[in-house]
Amino acid sequence: MNNIPQSPWATPESNQKNGSNGNNQDSGGNQNRDNGNQNKNNKKPNDFFEDIPKKISDFFKKNFSLPNANNPQEKTPKSIIGLIILGVIFLWLSMGIYKVDTDENAAVLYFGKFYSVATPGLNYHIPYPFGEVIKKSVTTVNTEEFGFASNAKKSESRNFDAESLMLTGDENIVDIEFQVQWQIADIKDFAFNIADPNQSIRKAAESAMREIIARTPIVDALSDGKSKIEQDTRDLLQQILNSYQAGVRIVVVQLRRVDPPLQVIDAFRDVQTAKADKEKEINQAQAYANDIIPRARGAAAQETQQAEAYKKEVVTNAEGEAGRFVSVYNQYVKSKQVTKKRIYLETMEKIYHDNDKIFIDKSASKSGVMPIYPLNEISQPKTKN
Repeated sequence: MNNIPQSPWATPESNQKNGSNGNNQDSGGNQNRDNGNQNKNNKKPNDFFEDIPKKISDFFKKNFSLPNANNPQEKTPKSIIGLIILGVIFLWLSMGIYKVDTDENAAVLYFGKFYSVATPGLNYHIPYPFGEVIKKSVTTVNTEEFGFASNAKKSESRNFDAESLMLTGDENIVDIEFQVQWQIADIKDFAFNIADPNQSIRKAAESAMREIIARTPIVDALSDGKSKIEQDTRDLLQQILNSYQAGVRIVVVQLRRVDPPLQVIDAFRDVQTAKADKEKEINQAQAYANDIIPRARGAAAQETQQAEAYKKEVVTNAEGEAGRFVSVYNQYVKSKQVTKKRIYLETMEKIYHDNDKIFIDKSASKSGVMPIYPLNEISQPKTKN
């Protein structure tokens, strides 16, 4: 005999009737199962898809229907509680879908420990409290300002003098305004290795700038040494952040203003003007010295060369005259009369060479005196007027 659950509100007679009805239902169920198997064998493939809506409807009616007020014997099924729980779980799991923009990187954490880096696009992770996603933009250029503030809200609680006044290498004070631009290079290091990125970068940047200024004379800081200060500060700051494993890349360090303190800026400018005038006078004197000294050295070299040339000329002439005298003397010793006559003729030639000559011809008809002509004109014919 089948065990039929007894209703607490039913009488013994009704329970007995229900038991007999149950037996009838069992026999009817067996008959229905036989008919169902026979109908199943006779169904076409398309009939299966046509019966799906009906099967789903029957399933919900059987398992998830509310209690019937007319029949209090029907109990609320426990599966509806499971459906609610399943819906809550599904809603919780759907919260794990997230989007990473093209300019972002995301670090996925499980139980507070790094798991992976998510690429741009739609991604999924196990939601809170098991998983967590940290998204940061890796293309945005962040700016830290020192000694000034472009935003009025950021200037309320800052001491600009403490940030900008620095000591140079020659123990002078300068007032500096500069800014540091940076980007996130590694999302994992940036999220885990530094607790407060902005404050860490600010402290490191100020420390690096003070160290570079402490190596630089004030003249270089105020004039043409600014580009070197910017490059050295950028390199030193990058080294410091790399030692922290901060996951940050320094884009640029830019000096906006480098001046003496406001209290002494007028006196400092006077000193700088005096130094500039001093350098100007020194440069002018140096230019004059560079001009006059080479000319004096050139004139001295010219006089020396002329004296050497005159010396060589005198010595050479003297040696030539001495050699000529010796040669004449040797000829004189050999033939005195011929040598004397030759010397006489050469001497007379020298005497009469540049003098006017007068020729007297005794065979002339009258006085025998002819006009005076230079020797080079005697042979030239007279031109007619």
